[in-house]
Amino acid sequence: MNILILCAQGGVAGSTYSISYLAKGLAERNHNVFLGLIKDSFLDSLVKDSTVKRVYMPFKGKTDKVTRSIIKELIEKENIQIINAQSSNDRYVGPIINFLHRKKVKIVQTRRQNPKKMIGLNKFFQNIFNNYFCDKIVVVSEALKEIFIERGIHENKLQVIHNGTPTEQYQPNLELRTKLQNELGYTDDDIVIGCVARYKNQPQFVKALQYLPKEWKVLYVGLDEENYRNRFPDEPDIHDVPQEVKCIGIVNDKATVIQYYTLMTVNVLPSTMDGFGLTLVESMAMGTPVVATAFAGIPDVVQHEENGLLYENENYEEFAHQIKRVVEDQDLRTKLLENGKKTAFERFSIKNTINKYEEFFEGILQS
Repeated sequence: MNILILCAQGGVAGSTYSISYLAKGLAERNHNVFLGLIKDSFLDSLVKDSTVKRVYMPFKGKTDKVTRSIIKELIEKENIQIINAQSSNDRYVGPIINFLHRKKVKIVQTRRQNPKKMIGLNKFFQNIFNNYFCDKIVVVSEALKEIFIERGIHENKLQVIHNGTPTEQYQPNLELRTKLQNELGYTDDDIVIGCVARYKNQPQFVKALQYLPKEWKVLYVGLDEENYRNRFPDEPDIHDVPQEVKCIGIVNDKATVIQYYTLMTVNVLPSTMDGFGLTLVESMAMGTPVVATAFAGIPDVVQHEENGLLYENENYEEFAHQIKRVVEDQDLRTKLLENGKKTAFERFSIKNTINKYEEFFEGILQS
């Protein structure tokens, strides 16, 4: 197949890793995979040593003329059969090219997050676009599918394909782990509650920490103090808690991120926007139990009291209670760790994701 994947964003995020895994996985199966992206983006660095063919595009707005011209030329030169748009600023150009130039390229969106609520004419035109100018919309969880149906998207337009992750990258690295532990001043006896995410409603975590022992440690990876204050100016300060707090900020090296999980007693995700939650799968793979919001697509990944624990959104005392359970109940912890490993290595492997995308793309080309 000749596939063009578009990504107008490509910064450091779980979605960026997922896009790189998809592009490289399909290319490794001898499909002709082109990736439209911004030059020198983080995504660019993730695929540079692969067989994915990079095509740089400006993406200056949702209907950018220069980007459309590059894509139109690529369609004609490389016989592109499928355009898979991965973010908001690139999902419009394919349908516009099909409409203006009478092309018949299959248009597929991939949606990874809880969509913003729309009303009035905005909602009307968005639904017209999604229902009649796209062939399919891939969503990363069953819960996200239901949300899109509630917003007016036809059920037959939607296809659920979960994110996956390369299982071979989840290897212990004692030397790196020891280095990170020493830098943080932690010991193996410390109880560390971690959060590996950028902007995922961390104020809920801050509020829950008021109910947890002050001798525990708190570690944020992917978020620093300045970015927290800028993002959540009206919320309690990230350090306004009884515990010692350390913020690492963005970490570009995935191998390093993976070892941070091993320093954590529990990894939390207080998100209300995730259609999936890749950090939860990564944490399970590295043997760190998870606590997350029972919201959006997260319950597709976390089954309460089976492979992790869930709490009701904005119930901070319950959030703290679930964290304490993971720390203090060793039988429960053992169960979560065992089932979490199975979840990461069996259900959400990148091999499964590539298999499903490959079968799905082949199916829409035959329809």
